[in-house]
Amino acid sequence: MVALMILPMVMSATDTNTADDTFKINTFVNYKKACFNNGTYCSASAKCNYTIFNPDKSILAANLEASNNFSYHNVTFYVKENGMHQIDMVCDDGGNKGAGTFWMEVTGDGLHNTIWFYILIIFFSFGVMMLGFYLNDAPIVILGIFGLYFLGLYILMYGIVGIKDIITTRALGITMLGLAGYISTKSAYELVTDSGY
Repeated sequence: MVALMILPMVMSATDTNTADDTFKINTFVNYKKACFNNGTYCSASAKCNYTIFNPDKSILAANLEASNNFSYHNVTFYVKENGMHQIDMVCDDGGNKGAGTFWMEVTGDGLHNTIWFYILIIFFSFGVMMLGFYLNDAPIVILGIFGLYFLGLYILMYGIVGIKDIITTRALGITMLGLAGYISTKSAYELVTDSGY
């Protein structure tokens, strides 16, 4: 019964659009798309405008006039939000008008799917920590914690690919830092008290 109540909430947060391009957050994007008129490239006199939307559907840039480079039209703009951005392109080629919609994904590192990066860091960190606990060696546990500190800071700075909600992303980053802080403080305390300093 609980699963039936939670499933629609999970499904409503899922993006159904696929990204045509992927870019890194907090960078200038040189976005290029070709203009076609009846199956051939548009003429040199064709004019195209782009409107770029943020993931929350607010307008990032409206009616940016694109530079015509014969085989493509390009615009440059700055992205500062993770997630899927809708890009509408409208072209006029001697009275022939056309439009297209494209999707661009903005991620922390400019890669499309980096979930394995997070998994690798977590398993490596916990593996080194477990080795430290097994050997009863606090410095090895503290060494393993550095991976969790790194991951927490990385999540806070760049977010997690696929999670659009900034509150959830920040909560995960702060939780990771809190867990790392607790374990490293506890291990350092045991190191100091056990060694007699």
